[in-house]
Amino acid sequence: MAGLAGCNSTPPEGCAQEPQKLLDSDGDVYRCIASEDCPRTSRLTLCVSDADVLDPCIRCLETECVRVFPEVC
Repeated sequence: MAGLAGCNSTPPEGCAQEPQKLLDSDGDVYRCIASEDCPRTSRLTLCVSDADVLDPCIRCLETECVRVFPEVC
């Protein structure tokens, strides 16, 4: 249990995965105003909050569509 105590503070190196930008067929990042503007497959949902996610989801982050991954502490 002691190893889990650090998850809500600064994550250890390799604990948190950076959001992955969604690219179109030309290699450009999909742009968005809201998460609903981002393309997604039937297996990916929209992120419902800015809190930690439990499953990978799609979010509009600073006008770019990104895939967000759960923390792996």
